[in-house]
Amino acid sequence: MPTKQFFNLSKEKQNSIIRCAFNEFSENEFDKASIFSIAQKSGFSRSSFYCYFKDKDDIYKYLVNKFLKQKLDILKKDKDLSKKQLSKAIFEYLLSFYGKEEQNFVKNFLKNMNPENVHYIAYELQSSPLLSNCNKVMSKNSFDIYIVSTVVLCNMAIAILNCFEGIYTKKQAEKYFDRMLQILENGLKGEKI
Repeated sequence: MPTKQFFNLSKEKQNSIIRCAFNEFSENEFDKASIFSIAQKSGFSRSSFYCYFKDKDDIYKYLVNKFLKQKLDILKKDKDLSKKQLSKAIFEYLLSFYGKEEQNFVKNFLKNMNPENVHYIAYELQSSPLLSNCNKVMSKNSFDIYIVSTVVLCNMAIAILNCFEGIYTKKQAEKYFDRMLQILENGLKGEKI
């Protein structure tokens, strides 16, 4: 997360760093993204950049948090969420960037998924109704729900990446994800798939 010095910068300079970092992570996968490039494009030296963020991982987490957490918080407050699963809402949110400027950031985020990112989002998924009939799940301990959340997240990434890379149309990606949710839900309820 940003240091206190970051928040002492003018909004314009804060936005410049964030915008340049967003562009860097949109243009490059995490391993190839460069702090030097972010600092240079935002008008800072590399050494001064470290006054605002600890390292590349730190600014990346901040961007992902800013990009996803705000939306997750809004979705979790949605009074109609029981009618529309959180997992489906997150899927639709990420897929909505197809063809937009943010598509490459989402694509690289999904490609760069690491255990910490998976854990963060899976935790968010398990804290809300994962399946429309989640109350009928035979084994409802938190570890089981976390495992189901991780399965959902991985399949979400597969569907969205296949769409972004032109393998699926949006409709095919939605169909894939809906079918996976149906299979998972039926399996959890002990029904035939």
